[in-house]
Amino acid sequence: MLTDTIKDKAIFVSDAHVNENRAEFLTLLNDINSGKIATPQLFLMGDIFDFLVGHGEYCQNFYAQYIELINEISQKIQVYFIEGNHDFRVSKIFPNAKVYEISKQPVSFNIANKTLQIAHGDIFLPLVSKYALLFLRLIWFLKLMNFIDKMINFKISKWILNRLKYKKLDYKIKNFKDYIAPKLKHYDADIVIEGHYHQGKILNIKEKLYVNLPCFAFEQSYFIVECYENEIKFVKINQKGH
Repeated sequence: MLTDTIKDKAIFVSDAHVNENRAEFLTLLNDINSGKIATPQLFLMGDIFDFLVGHGEYCQNFYAQYIELINEISQKIQVYFIEGNHDFRVSKIFPNAKVYEISKQPVSFNIANKTLQIAHGDIFLPLVSKYALLFLRLIWFLKLMNFIDKMINFKISKWILNRLKYKKLDYKIKNFKDYIAPKLKHYDADIVIEGHYHQGKILNIKEKLYVNLPCFAFEQSYFIVECYENEIKFVKINQKGH
């Protein structure tokens, strides 16, 4: 099985949680699309939108401007979309991107003679949680919910998006290194990158380099990878100061 290679200056962004009150991600997309920010690869690491469903009419119209931009970008550079717990079956929305559902995560890559695996972060869960999340991604279920939603003037989608506007996104997990360490036994790579936890930390844990991406919705920050002959760096970039 061929494994893709992560290139120098690749961008990793997670948890933008785009909603009507969080539009900063649009600036980043416009800057990448225009070439103001140059990158060969864009990794969208899940929960980019507060609620996006591949079979959901309302949310696709709600995010139409973002979807169009990502599709434009994916015709110019490589775009990887790693689905999170707010993104459901989006491959049909982004036909030119490489989309990985949670059942296909972690995804393996090569980088400067090292192995790297990426996932949104909501994997390796207890069985009940794991299969509940997989059920929510069944195509027949999503189509049924869209049909019901449409019949009631999209009240379900509107309620979900309105409720998520007020979700607390700025939090710190106490003793995060100890919290995440047991999970790393499930990964088989030199480097692991996740979003989901909103911590924005780089940690050395049990001979692995662990990168947890910042919450873009809160910080407007992302990581860029810099590859040198014998070194790999993950540099945190703040959009406001770019």
